[in-house]
Amino acid sequence: MKKYKFKLDALLKIRKIREDQCKMEIGRIQVQITNLKNEVEKHSAGISEAYDLQEQSLATGASGLENRFHPYFVEGKRAHIGKLQEQIEELELRVQQFYRILSTLRANVKVIEEMKEKDKTEYKKQLNKKINEDIEEQNMNWRQILK
Repeated sequence: MKKYKFKLDALLKIRKIREDQCKMEIGRIQVQITNLKNEVEKHSAGISEAYDLQEQSLATGASGLENRFHPYFVEGKRAHIGKLQEQIEELELRVQQFYRILSTLRANVKVIEEMKEKDKTEYKKQLNKKINEDIEEQNMNWRQILK
């Protein structure tokens, strides 16, 4: 018998590629989320640092311009943090969507892989049956020759 070949191998490869692309996109989005979270932490640290600097400047004597600038600076930082939080939420929603897509793609791949396994076991059964028939035939030929 000829070598085993699964007829849907090309389709299986395509579906695996799609699954891998979806996983890579999820990874990219998660990297973006991590970067945005780091930026939020950096801005939060900037706000704390601004408060510390304001307290130090008040202790040493600060001008009115510096005191007027501080609330606007903090407000700007908080507004930027709010926008970053919105971006993070949008990206997390996209990740959720990609996880749903990934589960569908994974299910499709799993179905084809199971079909391949069933087909392969059937092929092996047929191959073993053919080998046993050949052995039986050769055995019968030997018996006839020996008689």
